[in-house]
Amino acid sequence: MIMRLTDGIAISTVLIGIVLFYTRRTLAPLSQMIQTMSQVQDGLLTQHVPVTGTTEIRELAVTYNKMVDALQDYIQQLVSTREKQLRYEIKALQMQINPHYIYNTLASIKMLVFQNAREQAVETLDAFIALLRSTITNTDEFITIQQEVENLKNYMLIIRTRYGDRIHAEYYVSSNCYHCKIPKMILQPFLENAVFHAFPDGRKGTIQVVVRRNGTQLVIRIIDDGIGMKQQKADQLVEQSIKKEYFSGIGIHNVDDRLKLLFGEQYGVHIESKPEEGTAIIVTLPLKDT
Repeated sequence: MIMRLTDGIAISTVLIGIVLFYTRRTLAPLSQMIQTMSQVQDGLLTQHVPVTGTTEIRELAVTYNKMVDALQDYIQQLVSTREKQLRYEIKALQMQINPHYIYNTLASIKMLVFQNAREQAVETLDAFIALLRSTITNTDEFITIQQEVENLKNYMLIIRTRYGDRIHAEYYVSSNCYHCKIPKMILQPFLENAVFHAFPDGRKGTIQVVVRRNGTQLVIRIIDDGIGMKQQKADQLVEQSIKKEYFSGIGIHNVDDRLKLLFGEQYGVHIESKPEEGTAIIVTLPLKDT
């Protein structure tokens, strides 16, 4: 009787040991898999789970790893597709310079010729040709700050021809920034927005373009002393639609989306404004030297 009881205890101990062994063999890989899977919530899509444990656990791990790889490939394809799409959109906008703007500019030049202001007419025409050449003929995606400032000067020369000298632009560029590269046509929409919205009813004013380095970043400020606005409205300005007078169809929201896509969410456009104190548009992007 005692012998049978001893044998029963021994068998039970062995069975419990076997159960614990298989339980640990199953639970350990499962716990590790759960821990790895939880990292997906933090955006870690490159983490694979080890293929260990029972046949079922190994099959689950293989399936999960394949799913992670497929998801990562999909995201990369999605980003690449969106980047190409945005580039096509920007290129299409470059090729579709507003006909209304072209007509009015040429009409202004024609009027100068009739007024026998030939020197001013030639200067305006040269500025217009240079602006079109830079936006349409030049297919480079990035240009230097120096080239962009020249584009802004040409644009403002045309504006002064059409609307007079009531709005002036000033440029303050650090000497170590002139050769930094930025995506083409990211500053002109802001200057244009200030011209048409900051100074209504013939109001006079100044727009300042300030370019500085800040560590590994390039910070560009477009500051006007116009009518300003409430901050809530300034926050909505990124979604501003384009009016017929504008040079191109590139809006502030296009610029912000483009910068975030090219460089990351930490870069882009921020607007600060107060009523009757003016508006400051801050464009932040990484340094990119020639």
